[in-house]
Amino acid sequence: MEFPQILLTGFNGREEALNRIKRYIHEITRVMYYRTSDLTHSRRVLWHLESAISNILSVYSEFDINFARTLALVHDDIEILIGDPQLYDKERMSPEELEKLYEKEKDAIKKMPQIYGQIANGYDYATLLTAAKEKVKLESQFVSFFDKYDGAGEAWHEVFAGNYHFLRPANMYIKRLCDFPTKYAAMEKFFDKFPGYLPYKFDFNYSIQSGKPYTSISLQNNSGYAPYERWKRTIIQREGIDKLVLQIEF
Repeated sequence: MEFPQILLTGFNGREEALNRIKRYIHEITRVMYYRTSDLTHSRRVLWHLESAISNILSVYSEFDINFARTLALVHDDIEILIGDPQLYDKERMSPEELEKLYEKEKDAIKKMPQIYGQIANGYDYATLLTAAKEKVKLESQFVSFFDKYDGAGEAWHEVFAGNYHFLRPANMYIKRLCDFPTKYAAMEKFFDKFPGYLPYKFDFNYSIQSGKPYTSISLQNNSGYAPYERWKRTIIQREGIDKLVLQIEF
């Protein structure tokens, strides 16, 4: 399926700002062999979503493809102002800390259109950012799923390269992704029809022990873990292999 270009007219400096925000900055994941940025991540979330559009439409004929695609590309834009709060930390925040973060995010949503513009690909920019945060619309729930799926894929990519720092997120994201059918009731029938989108438990300990940094040849080897293979395949098709094999941290 071909998709029209997403136009973010006047959003000067946005991509550069997203590229400066590095992923998985945390003491637990202090070494990331193939560390990415929010710019790379937002593009990958879009690609994962696009790869599933045909299946999504087979269940939800009224699914707003262009809204979802635009949302996928801008879903993390407020991190330009507030940084990238890690899921591990957010799940351990007190109610007071979560409320403080919530207000910080709302304030950022108000400021972002003043920086980049009111309209993103024909949609109200603030509405998009609010949808990404509130996750009420079905489209935003799917974007949230593929957001976490890409985070999981990044972690799996690390453990299969032998990086023990990513054992915890590699397992944590499996549970978070498998929570979606119960957390968002509207998504349940999609996962009933396409259960392969949900990851399953896997012994990553052995993978870490036997894993080595990738080469262009070893990247093609099948890990034996289907959710990771699908993540990898989409990225290779859309982005190529360079970011998957070029080790930047040791």
